[in-house]
Amino acid sequence: MKQECSIVRDLLPLYVENMVSPETAEFVRGHLAACETCQAEVQSLRQPPDVTPPAQEERPEAPLRRLQRKLLLKRIQTALLAGGFVLVVLLSAFAILSAPRYFPYTAQLLEVTEQADGSLTITFDQAVTQCQVESLGTQEPDNQSESYSVQAWTSPWDQWFSRSGSRTLTITPQTDRPVRVYYAQNNGQGDVLVYGEHPDGGMETLPRLVLGYYLFLAAGVFVVLLVVRCAAKKKPKVRQWVGRALLLPPAYGVGHLIVLGVTTVSYCATRDFILIVAIGALVYCLVLLAASLHRLWRELRPH
Repeated sequence: MKQECSIVRDLLPLYVENMVSPETAEFVRGHLAACETCQAEVQSLRQPPDVTPPAQEERPEAPLRRLQRKLLLKRIQTALLAGGFVLVVLLSAFAILSAPRYFPYTAQLLEVTEQADGSLTITFDQAVTQCQVESLGTQEPDNQSESYSVQAWTSPWDQWFSRSGSRTLTITPQTDRPVRVYYAQNNGQGDVLVYGEHPDGGMETLPRLVLGYYLFLAAGVFVVLLVVRCAAKKKPKVRQWVGRALLLPPAYGVGHLIVLGVTTVSYCATRDFILIVAIGALVYCLVLLAASLHRLWRELRPH
């Protein structure tokens, strides 16, 4: 029987394709009627062929391409890190060099001239490179006068790049009330009345304290994020995102330190806040980029 099975199996491919003589086909059919093993062989031959291509082995050049991509990414990140560092240095230098240096009042600092139309022209000394006037409106308790505050300053940046010549301001009164013009020294001393009748008492322009509040707020956010990160020990993704956010308050603190130093008061809070946020954002991006570059360097380092 085994010998007959061997003969039939040799004939099965031709039998399935109807390429045998009728006598041979009759012989094979008779054998298949009594042999289950050969029947299974016939069924397998009649199944459609598997045309799925075999899995290709990884080409030898694939690891090399991955290495090349990582090296390219490393070069790009290094260039971005260097460029960001240069931007931080330049922006920090601009913040320091453009910081206002307010002039204390002297008789030669400014001159107020009343014009025929009732407006006032204030001419400053040539050492002044920037000046500003602010309407105080009805801030005075008596509300019997129209008051203005002027201030003048310079900076190394202005001395190098601003045009020379005297700066002037024009004040156009909006009411018929008496006009008073104060000069704000911005040095902790009282404001000086440079035009108008002297009121009872004086006035002083106080520095803004809001940047100190922002600094304390950043410290509070840092503490809260630190507690959240410690509490999320079993949640790696939460720890990862909180860890990134944890860098924001210190970055803001670095920006504050560069722009204002250790003080928290400012006479130009808007300007200082914009510079603090800009420098802090750059520092934050640099830290994230440096961390990513360090991870990539560890992957590329030979073990």
